[in-house]
Amino acid sequence: MFWHRRRGLKWLILYVLSKGPMTGAQIMDEIEKTSYGMWRPSPGSVYPALDALESEGLIRISKVDGWKKYYELTEEGRKAIGVMSEEDKVKEAIEQLEFSARYIVENLEKLNDEDKRKVKNILDELSKVMR
Repeated sequence: MFWHRRRGLKWLILYVLSKGPMTGAQIMDEIEKTSYGMWRPSPGSVYPALDALESEGLIRISKVDGWKKYYELTEEGRKAIGVMSEEDKVKEAIEQLEFSARYIVENLEKLNDEDKRKVKNILDELSKVMR
């Protein structure tokens, strides 16, 4: 039971950090807010979980301001909770564009004149910005 609760806290911390870098105290505040005030984890549970997440490579300290440490997700942390980086979003969009473009090329004869105009307009826009 203890391990399950501890694992749940770690996932909650990852979720909260998907909103951006935070200190341990801010993480506790955010978890309390997320649970509508029903639960506020103690520093005695949050800081060991932060240490464990850091050693697992899921978070890192992004900034130290005096005695405050700001934690943020690593790329592995983003993947663990399904948050895509901007770079991954762009790669996925390009893959979708490539798939769609190939489909349109293979089915060009099935397009009506209006759809052909739409495709041509998109190609013209892309051509202008790619110069």
